[in-house]
Amino acid sequence: MIFPSTHGRPAGFTLVELIVGMGVFGVFSAGLMVAWTALQANAVNAATYSHRQSDQMRVIDYLKRDIRRASAVEIYNGGTVVAGSNPGTELALTVPDYYADAREDDNAIGSSTPNNPTLSATAVSYGGTMLVRYYVTGGAIIREEAGIQRPIADANGAFVLSFRWETDGDILSQIFYNQPLSGSGSQTLRRQVDIVGRQRSDLQASSSAM
Repeated sequence: MIFPSTHGRPAGFTLVELIVGMGVFGVFSAGLMVAWTALQANAVNAATYSHRQSDQMRVIDYLKRDIRRASAVEIYNGGTVVAGSNPGTELALTVPDYYADAREDDNAIGSSTPNNPTLSATAVSYGGTMLVRYYVTGGAIIREEAGIQRPIADANGAFVLSFRWETDGDILSQIFYNQPLSGSGSQTLRRQVDIVGRQRSDLQASSSAM
């Protein structure tokens, strides 16, 4: 009986097989790395988009509230009051001072003594007024209340504000951001929200409109 020889080709891989295997593994690893980088960039961009939307919604809430309770409204462009349908970059609102202090709404430090309202004809007065301003500095949206500045949308969004009087007396506010996307070269996240606000007639005293 003839048995097969056990002294033929030795076990293992040849150099060519190793090179081919390493090449396939390298291509596979590179593909995984590209996919992982793209997933990371998409996750960052999705979080950024959500953050910017939250910023815009917060600014909308503040604007709607302050415009509605304003007794006087002025729109500025570069320090000059604008009228008619000309756009401006700053909104100045004269609002009732409901409290004796001017602390931030969510700051629990200090006292808050309500000013008792009084009724004169059809107008309601709370004893005094304060100036609330909205503008952008360094890409951040600032809400200034009685001289106290507070960012309500951070600078990373490169925000732009625009205000304009409508023919019916409403105030058109436009909130726009333009933020570079992560890992996409020159592409940017862009979103604009337009809102229309109107003063309450019982608080309205005067406005730089029309």
